[in-house]
Amino acid sequence: MNNNTFIYNVKKINNLSNNFNKYHRDNVNVFIHLITTPLSILEITSIINKITGHTIIAKILCIFYCISLIYKDLPFNVICITSYILANIIIFSQKIKMKYLYNIIIFIIGYLIQDLSHYITGEQTYQSSYVNNYEYNELLFEHTYYLLPLIIISAIKSKIIYKKYPIYKIICITPLIKVFITDYLVKKEYIEYPWQFNKYKVIKKRDYSNLYYILTLFTISYYTDYKIFLIGTSFVHYIRYILTYYYRDNVDYIKFKNDVIFYKMISMFQLYSLYLLSFQNTNDIYNNIIGILFIIIGNSLSFYSSYLLGVDGCYFGIELGYVNKKKNYISKFPYGYIPHPMILSQCFALYGMNKNTIFYYNWSYLVYTHMLFYIIHIIQEHFDIYNILKLPMI
Repeated sequence: MNNNTFIYNVKKINNLSNNFNKYHRDNVNVFIHLITTPLSILEITSIINKITGHTIIAKILCIFYCISLIYKDLPFNVICITSYILANIIIFSQKIKMKYLYNIIIFIIGYLIQDLSHYITGEQTYQSSYVNNYEYNELLFEHTYYLLPLIIISAIKSKIIYKKYPIYKIICITPLIKVFITDYLVKKEYIEYPWQFNKYKVIKKRDYSNLYYILTLFTISYYTDYKIFLIGTSFVHYIRYILTYYYRDNVDYIKFKNDVIFYKMISMFQLYSLYLLSFQNTNDIYNNIIGILFIIIGNSLSFYSSYLLGVDGCYFGIELGYVNKKKNYISKFPYGYIPHPMILSQCFALYGMNKNTIFYYNWSYLVYTHMLFYIIHIIQEHFDIYNILKLPMI
């Protein structure tokens, strides 16, 4: 029996997503939307939290929204990813402490960046396709209501999954419920988030935090979509780099090193596995020889730079006071010749990965996000931004 039997709204949803995808074909445009759309939702959620004084209303709205997507028969994996993203946005919104004006400004900036991304990539906006339609208001509401799921569909391309059995409708919101349960356990101090920096206070079950996090993502991904595990584990080490470099207070240095090495290994293993799996035959290797050379040169330079610094030097041993040396004490190549050689060489290797057409089509946003975190951190290191925000002199 066809899996789409008894899924009544598939045709409508497919038509909507196909129309939306006509204006979101470019991977750069899709990648920018994957940042700006959650950012806009985050700012709206933060405003709701400020008005209500808690996150209960935001959580209820999130649950009802995801249930409505299930009722509308959106693809199974799209709902799962949507529910996971929304739940994390709500949890993160608890940490946002700024004035209403700043929330509004950031929301407007996000909207303008989306329009700018269309201009840069030469793609018209979806809104422009129906701006003169007599049903404009209805179409705008539909566009806004489904914006996050639509951009997720654009990101995962044609790999959408429909499930007709009732059990899958329950599984759809499992990521959302799991995130809320995890947040409750964190507040009770039974576990901590792997990216959390809170002066390494004593956690009742700290030793099990990483195991809990990995198993949770693995379980959700197994029944929903691998991308949840992929995204949830690919960038943890960057967040820990940035937060630890910034705060530098009461750091459990051994735990910090173990955690970031652990998550970096998971992240790189997945990234390079996906890259290798994109090769179908030996001809693909010949066609991507330049990109492969970029990867080899970039990683070789990065490994050599790491060797010169040593493990503690790589993981902020100097900045955190565990290595009694001054910054920039190494003058041997590539130091003194290439600024921040470890990070730039990694970006060079990542650029080489994106020269593989098949990999670029399926996973370019993954590479872009890695590069984005590297850029954020290289700015932080270059201008030595930590503790009280220190901006460069102009």
